[in-house]
Amino acid sequence: MKGYSLETAMKSAMRPRPSRVLPALLAPCILLLSAASGPSRVAALSLGATVKVVPSGPVRTVTPTLLGLNGVNLHGPLWDDGPLDAVLKKFAPGVIRYPGGTVANYWSWQNGWFQPGRWPGEPARPVDDRLAVFASAVRAGGSVPMFVLNTVTYDGAVGSAARDSAMLDQQLQFLQAAPAQGLPVRLVELGNELYLNGYSSSGGPHAQDYARRFPTAVDYATQMNAWITAIHRAFPGVQVAAVAADSNDVQGISQRRRTWNVDMLPVLKGEDALILHENEQVFDGSSPPATVLAMPYLHFQKLEAHELTLFRHYKLPVWVTAFNMVDHTADHAFQGTWLHGLFVAEQALLYLGEPSIVNVGLDASVGTVEEGSAIFDGAHGFGSGGPPTVPLALTAAGTTLAMIQAAFRGASSAQPLSFPSGPTLGTTGAPALIGEELTTKAGPEVILVNLSSQPVTLDLSAVFPAGRAVTELTAPSITTRVTGPRSTRTTSSSSTGPVQVGPYALVDVSG
Repeated sequence: MKGYSLETAMKSAMRPRPSRVLPALLAPCILLLSAASGPSRVAALSLGATVKVVPSGPVRTVTPTLLGLNGVNLHGPLWDDGPLDAVLKKFAPGVIRYPGGTVANYWSWQNGWFQPGRWPGEPARPVDDRLAVFASAVRAGGSVPMFVLNTVTYDGAVGSAARDSAMLDQQLQFLQAAPAQGLPVRLVELGNELYLNGYSSSGGPHAQDYARRFPTAVDYATQMNAWITAIHRAFPGVQVAAVAADSNDVQGISQRRRTWNVDMLPVLKGEDALILHENEQVFDGSSPPATVLAMPYLHFQKLEAHELTLFRHYKLPVWVTAFNMVDHTADHAFQGTWLHGLFVAEQALLYLGEPSIVNVGLDASVGTVEEGSAIFDGAHGFGSGGPPTVPLALTAAGTTLAMIQAAFRGASSAQPLSFPSGPTLGTTGAPALIGEELTTKAGPEVILVNLSSQPVTLDLSAVFPAGRAVTELTAPSITTRVTGPRSTRTTSSSSTGPVQVGPYALVDVSG
């Protein structure tokens, strides 16, 4: 096993996590058919029953860099745009990832744009994404930058093992230029999604870029060992993360991706963390909400059983530097709807309940709903044929993540909640309630999501012995397309007894 030094927030990462599935605690229930959920059935509590809320599971330290955004910005507004910076200041992402995801594999840091030539995802019109401009967003958000190095291309061409040393030197210059712009070098990623063969699996000139650069996971690990050593030497205390793969629920998975982790990890040396991307794909537009909203939980059980168990063997924490729902349905039935926001909230709360996951970043920051952004970049966030959107307003995913971010921002520790006898999502067995108890200077706080089509009454006496304030965020319908702040509604109340949570709601409760 590999030894390494981690900050306090990571010390609890290796403890086994008890299962949250509570099959033995099913209370008497009835199945109710919800008009909002179409043909799906949601197991609901018996009339008048109350769900006990119990802190259960490992306690994690909450750090300022726990939550963040993937900072892809290819269309503007620019990072130093005043109104955009005002939104980032309010959102306050702990981390902003630069230059983002796939673009990092083709990036020229000196120009703040792609390498010379034409590359996948490159817009016809460049924007200024240089470090000096990006620094404005980092300052506005009070964030820490996470730098994704270009390990794939060099001087306008796909690199090779023979040019690896020159590529490393170029990327060290990138990191050395950051402090001059007020950007600390604390978090570094060694490339993006290199377990894929290339940018696209459907063919084209760049379908084999990654496989050409690193024919195998062993080639990647062998070359990155020199990078890890050099970066640690140049920046004492920096955390360097290597690319790992989640192989669960992937259609047409390649052998390269399937064996990437087991081939790479025995060879890799000195890394501080591993990177996972959790952009979960939805293909069936006829799926009822209960089925779609069960997906993050069911997927997470596989992730824990397979990848996270393997990573614990190597004593390595995880950065989930991109997560979201990706809508591949014929008419994008779920993209940008309130269901999309709840899906993202569920993902985030599941990751935050696992201490070995020490960074969680939404993919992406500024753009359209198709790009999975947190913030609309303009009035056409749903495309030219969609409803108009409020420029720089939060999307559905941004709306729910912002509420979770705000709760965790003031916390020092967090612990998962269990809901014995709580409702489940249809016949999937996935719980309809997911949440965390937070420890703050002002006392305990709870953030939870009700994914059910039915209201739920919660007994929070195990957390709050006295009165509590309740803030509930929801939308008129699970299918509501969130185009701006008027698409959702926030209600506040107080209670000294059980708390009723509405259907399809994200809720914050404080003492």
